[in-house]
Amino acid sequence: MEVARGTEGSYQEGDAGRFNGRVWLSPGLSAPDGTSMQVVHFGAGARTHWHAHAGGQLLYGVSGRGRVRSRGGAGHVLVPGDVVFVPPGEWHWHGAGPDSPMAHVSTNVGGPPRWGEPVTDQEYGEGFGE
Repeated sequence: MEVARGTEGSYQEGDAGRFNGRVWLSPGLSAPDGTSMQVVHFGAGARTHWHAHAGGQLLYGVSGRGRVRSRGGAGHVLVPGDVVFVPPGEWHWHGAGPDSPMAHVSTNVGGPPRWGEPVTDQEYGEGFGE
């Protein structure tokens, strides 16, 4: 058994090649098949770039109000307790709402994601009927 203790290790700040805004990632753990899990904290308005996962992704809202949207689809406002499954190969982004930080647990299936371009401010606002 391998354990990543919440009281040990340091969070890493997200880099500009994958995120817009201030983001912090927990150390997390990875399984031999490439499945990984970590906690991600987003400052208000921060978000991932467009990306896709070979085996899909599960997101579990922990705190705050976030946003999740697939390319060409309607957005979902992520709140604590929500679970979102993004199917394999689907281009999407997720992050905090404009006025709230957000934290979620991210489970990535099938190895690391393919990263695309940054989410524009226009894309960030599209598809949300808040």
